Amino acid sequence: MIEILLKNKQIVKAQTIEELSISNLDFHVMQFIDYRDSEINWLKENLNLDFSIMKNYEDFEISSHFLENTKQVSFHFSIPYYNKENKMIEEPLFIIIKQSSLFLFCSSRLDNFFNKIYSDRFSALQETEDIKSVLEFQFAFISDYFADITENLSRRIKTLTNAILIEKNFSKREMDTITEYNFGNSLIKESLIETTRVFRLYMKSKWEEKMDLKESIKSELNDLVAISDYIQFNFDRLDDLKENISNKIDLEQNHIFKMLTVVTVCISLPTLIAGVYGMNFEQMPELKTAYGYPLILLAMLLSAILPFIYFKRKKWL
Repeated sequence: MIEILLKNKQIVKAQTIEELSISNLDFHVMQFIDYRDSEINWLKENLNLDFSIMKNYEDFEISSHFLENTKQVSFHFSIPYYNKENKMIEEPLFIIIKQSSLFLFCSSRLDNFFNKIYSDRFSALQETEDIKSVLEFQFAFISDYFADITENLSRRIKTLTNAILIEKNFSKREMDTITEYNFGNSLIKESLIETTRVFRLYMKSKWEEKMDLKESIKSELNDLVAISDYIQFNFDRLDDLKENISNKIDLEQNHIFKMLTVVTVCISLPTLIAGVYGMNFEQMPELKTAYGYPLILLAMLLSAILPFIYFKRKKWL
């Protein structure tokens, strides 16, 4: 799928490159969804684009996330999002700028997620006037997206916190959810760090001098710093929540051990008495006593009741 924003603010969509004539396209933005090798080769041949940024993009090297030369500048962003199973994963988003055009490359899964929460995303680009405003829009969009995805996760964590702390209800499922949220928060944090680094690298590049977006990017960087604080707060809240659950589990286990101790003591004393009188010695005076049997039953009963009263007063029950 190819979406093109022309300079006359019209949007053109095509399924394949065969439907396009590069000589008749005067565009600001060209977006490739589920891009294929044939489309990459077409762009190389017709527009002389360099796709080095798409190689080894999972590495930590700077060139895997930001790459510039005299003809173009390239960006790689790792974007965390929720898939159909409502699990947070991440996928790459590539942006290439050459002369007065911007090229976007992403998967249909990521694009569908964007369209779901930003229904007018591509239409908003129609309000841009030139490549500078297009790039400014993209930087602002990425910054706003991190704010929204962090806020979404924060709401989920708050809901979970209320369920555990207020309703005092938890199970293994809640512990698994905390682990899942921790993983999602880590994805956002890692992606945010790389995004911040890319923004700072762009500010130092020669391309920034052409676009003059320094003040705009500074504003976005300030927003990313604030988002980073919220991410850290999410980590702290999840750690507190996990510790709270662990403490509750410890208290429950202590209560269970106390109950087992009480039951053991209450049963063991009558058992001891029954064991003594179950021995077959000839000289056992109580065996010939008229009231021996009820007395022993009474003794067994008291030996069970008295420890129970004792533990009750000690507030073990």
